[in-house]
Amino acid sequence: MYIPMGSIITVCMILTVIFANRYPNGGINRLAPNWLLHTIGLLTGVAGFWNVFWYGIQHIGEFWGHMALGSGALMILLSVQLTVPRAREIAWLNTARPFAIVALLIFAFFYAKTIHSL
Repeated sequence: MYIPMGSIITVCMILTVIFANRYPNGGINRLAPNWLLHTIGLLTGVAGFWNVFWYGIQHIGEFWGHMALGSGALMILLSVQLTVPRAREIAWLNTARPFAIVALLIFAFFYAKTIHSL
C-alpha cells in the first residue's frame, strides 16, 4: 500500500493545528500528557523539516514548492512550542501562535481540497 507524501503532510498539519491550539481553556494541550505532546511535536517538526528542506527547496520555483516552504515553516514553528518547554514562555512565539495556527489551517484545507480533487 502506498500513501502519498502529500496526504501524510496534510495529516501532520492537522495534528499540528489540533495540538498547538490552546483555545478554549488550554485546548487539548492541557489534557494531553507531556509524552504525547512531545511525540506529536517531534512528528510534525520532522514533517515540517522534510517539507521545507526536501520538497520545498527542490521545487522552489513552483507553486507547490512555495506551499511546502510556507506550511513547513509553520509546522516547525508550532512544533517548537510543543517540544521545547521554555518556548512556551517566549512572548513573540505566544503572540505569533494564533496567526500561525490559522495560516497552517488554511494550508491544510488547501492541501486536503487538492488531494480530494485528484
